[in-house]
Amino acid sequence: MDAVNEGGHCGARNVHSLIEYLVLSASLFGVVAAMQAVAARLAIPEATALSILGIGIGASYFVVVSFAPHVAQFFLSPLINPVLPVDAYLWLFLPPLMMQAALAIDVRSFLLDAAPILLLAIVAVIVTTVCVGVAMSALAPYGLVACLLLGAIVGENDASAVITIFREVGAPARIIRLVEGESLLDDATALALSGVLLAMLAGDAADATLGAGLKVFAYSFVGGAVVGLVVGRVAASVLPLLGDIASAEAAFTMALPYPLYLFANDTLHVSGVIAIVCAGLVINSLGRTRLSPSNWRHLQMVWEQIAALAGAIIFLLAAIQIPRLLSGESWHHVWLLAVALIAALAARLFVLFVMLPALTWMRLSKPIPAGFRLVITWGGLRGALTLVLAMGVAQNSAIPNDARTFISVTAAGFALFTLLVNGTTLRWLISRLGLNRLTRQEEAMQNQALVLSSRAVDAALARMNTALRADAKTLTDVASEYRRGLSMSAVVADPESSVSERDGLAIGLVTLAAHERDLVPEYGDGVISVANLDAMMRNTGQMIEAARSKGRVGYHRVALEILEIPLRYRIAKLLYRFTRFERPLAAAMVERFELLLCRRVVLERLRDFNATRLKPLVGELTTVLDSVIALRIGSAELEIAELRNQFGSAANALERRLLLLRALKEGRRSLEAMAAERVISKTVFDRVRNAIDRAWSVAIRRPRVRLLVPAPIPVPAQHLEQMTSLPTTAERKSA
Repeated sequence: MDAVNEGGHCGARNVHSLIEYLVLSASLFGVVAAMQAVAARLAIPEATALSILGIGIGASYFVVVSFAPHVAQFFLSPLINPVLPVDAYLWLFLPPLMMQAALAIDVRSFLLDAAPILLLAIVAVIVTTVCVGVAMSALAPYGLVACLLLGAIVGENDASAVITIFREVGAPARIIRLVEGESLLDDATALALSGVLLAMLAGDAADATLGAGLKVFAYSFVGGAVVGLVVGRVAASVLPLLGDIASAEAAFTMALPYPLYLFANDTLHVSGVIAIVCAGLVINSLGRTRLSPSNWRHLQMVWEQIAALAGAIIFLLAAIQIPRLLSGESWHHVWLLAVALIAALAARLFVLFVMLPALTWMRLSKPIPAGFRLVITWGGLRGALTLVLAMGVAQNSAIPNDARTFISVTAAGFALFTLLVNGTTLRWLISRLGLNRLTRQEEAMQNQALVLSSRAVDAALARMNTALRADAKTLTDVASEYRRGLSMSAVVADPESSVSERDGLAIGLVTLAAHERDLVPEYGDGVISVANLDAMMRNTGQMIEAARSKGRVGYHRVALEILEIPLRYRIAKLLYRFTRFERPLAAAMVERFELLLCRRVVLERLRDFNATRLKPLVGELTTVLDSVIALRIGSAELEIAELRNQFGSAANALERRLLLLRALKEGRRSLEAMAAERVISKTVFDRVRNAIDRAWSVAIRRPRVRLLVPAPIPVPAQHLEQMTSLPTTAERKSA
């Protein structure tokens, strides 16, 4: 009986604890929502707003407990005195944050800027660790290892605030990519360095030497990368098997980070953060061609929401501990904090103004304007990871008490200073340096977009007024107010005149390539092979970069690369030549035929996009852009004609398959639109959708193809010289 009663009391306590945590979770979500709104209203970084609130909660606990002990015990005590260990903050919140960051970044651009990103994410953290450690060891009597540990803790940067501000002011995309890439990897560097130095400070003999520490650091990084790449590749292969169900695909990716982090950290003793980042980058790179565009967008939205909540909650929970961490603050610590801030700033300036230009000199990186480098330097805010690591040191009894207080107090003060000073002045610095001003080309395009928007608004107001029947003066006043609100008075009468033809053509080519990249994934789901989709996505990404850096010549050269004969084709051709075994060659030719057909269809859609959407923005340049697309179409048609001669009537079967699959996909899309608008009931939609799915499963099978004649390796049409000599508008007018 006593055992039963004891079990009942234990169950009641567990239920009560569960209720407390549910209420606490709901309260945290509500607070995060409120602070996000406040930060947006006050135009300050969200991290700064959360840190101010967290400090207020942490400082008010001792006051609230005197006046309302029940409220303090129920709401504040779980925050001030958490039951979970400090490590739980990392493995609860860090995996989803790292996964979302890896899924959101542009992988190709990330790889193109790998040298400067690795410099900022790894070398900069190490340089900061050394600079802060050496400077502090000269003033503080806690030993070099303790000072280096402090340097590692404050060496990472929370780039969320600077990224948000950069996007708001329209900073160049490359600058944002560099900061995103740094944020993706510097956490792993700081964690690995802190772990090695913590082991040395705690007296672990196996890790007490510099050589052993470097060995552990390298093993952790390389091992984590290998594990992540393998897991990411396997996960990307599993995604297409989930039946094109968006919720299942999102749930599968959500199941990856925690087991991967724990397996890498606790079982293999490698960096769990690096493993998650590498897995996420692989899924990001391959997932876009293995999931439908709508499902990929759904996956991104799910992870954005998860990361937004996880990042805000961990920051708030860590900020609440700042008053406790600073409780041992003295004037001695204030002077040490000032030295640490100066040393970290000097290290950051050295990396960005000495080492980064050296990469440019060695042609490993494109130059970055000095103004943006200064903003990146000042935007090095310390966030939740710094505070969590400081909490871990404060609770680590293996570290001498004096060193523990020194590290935790200085790190917390460091984070607080950057949040309250750097975070609140970053926007002012950007404005002061003039980095929020548009370039001449961007301003001209903005003016043209405003003119077009104004015309569309006038037409929409006129249509709406047919129902309202307002007087003409009211309609004119509303249109004028709209223009005043957008500062339309500053828009030139003829925006095209302020953009040179060369700049306008480069803008048009980049826009075409970007739109082409968006069109390619629509031919997934087995319409063409994943290998072909990957090749087309890579090619469009290369065209974007080539158009930006080398203009029309670079764009055309890269556009022709996809017509080059792949290695698989050449091997199959040799096999056929010596053995007359045609199946591998036929399969390779089918792959190439489908690639060219899809390329041809995409180019026609691109041509229509140029005529309907780009023409209002770039004017007569659409004629040049149309000629560019037409020449690409001609090159593809030459290849298609040669392959069609090899297949005979089988070519018609392949073309028919492509058209039928496109028809089924468009039919399903139109039905989804009708169901969303309640034109048809869900029952009707489900019945028709099932019929379309059955037809799709039949049509997706590729027909057997045999060669009619021995197939030569087609030679890609060489139109580069002709393409790059297209006449300009001035030349056409003079002619």
